[in-house]
Amino acid sequence: MKKKPIYLVVNDSAPRVHDAYRIKSAARCTPAGTILVPDIPNDFLYEFCDLAEKENLRGKFSIIPMAGCCGDIINGFPAFPDHEIADWLDTVKSRLTERFSITPEMLTHHKAVNLADGSFLSINEMEWASSQNREALSAYIEAALQMLKDAGFHAVGATSPWSFGIEHEHEYAAAVSDAVYRVWKEPLSWYCLRSRIGKSGAGAWVEFEEDGRRCVSVPTTAGDVFWSTIDVPASDLTQSYLSSLADRIITKDGLHGAVPDALAIDALPSIYVHWQSLFSNGSRAGLKALEIAASRINRYLGDIVEWTDCESLAKQTI
Repeated sequence: MKKKPIYLVVNDSAPRVHDAYRIKSAARCTPAGTILVPDIPNDFLYEFCDLAEKENLRGKFSIIPMAGCCGDIINGFPAFPDHEIADWLDTVKSRLTERFSITPEMLTHHKAVNLADGSFLSINEMEWASSQNREALSAYIEAALQMLKDAGFHAVGATSPWSFGIEHEHEYAAAVSDAVYRVWKEPLSWYCLRSRIGKSGAGAWVEFEEDGRRCVSVPTTAGDVFWSTIDVPASDLTQSYLSSLADRIITKDGLHGAVPDALAIDALPSIYVHWQSLFSNGSRAGLKALEIAASRINRYLGDIVEWTDCESLAKQTI
């Protein structure tokens, strides 16, 4: 029996920049009142890579090229030493690119960029995208893809910051295809935007085809069950608590949770996380819970599912 693909979707990643902190303009705290730490150290990336290698995780890994409007992956981020930015990028190249398809999560995941002069607009990228046409969207996505290419990454997909492009998804998919073809001359492109939680038969689909080019939508089929860890005090992060988080992905007997539930309705199983929900405001509880869940998946479902990167999944989609 052919194994079903399973994939891990990692959003909001960037070198050193804590995206959740940067987009908070005033108090730098969560709605629950938790004060956010200002940045994410490189050793967290090393720990994530260790886990990916240990459990053979594959999927999609975002890089925000101009994260938080405070620098970029080509010219550096002034708040952090250049060697730390270079080390982060080099680590992703050497340890993750064979397992994870890399995408930009557009340019800043914050304020939209005026491509004409590089200034920042007063609205965020999601708001900006809602009123743009195919041409404007493709130019914006092309700028993000080109920055990743200049930094040494192969990227033929895109990830929406928030729900960027959802109001006119077909035009957005066309824009992704246009941008990928201009940067890479490759006919296949793909994007992450939609969630298909609880939808029978949910999987990737071809959203756009034109002149021999194809753009595939790769959805998530689970929510981010680790987000709450950002607001949980370190004193409450017991092994029991971590296990209960992992239960929401797959229970300790392997029978229930988002992944078995997706398989039961013939949907492609996935795990959806954010860099900050794995970091958990410094406690790394999300990453620890992901390790428990990944181990259970491999133990109980290893003969049913196979970890797959999202570009490979897009190539398999007809």
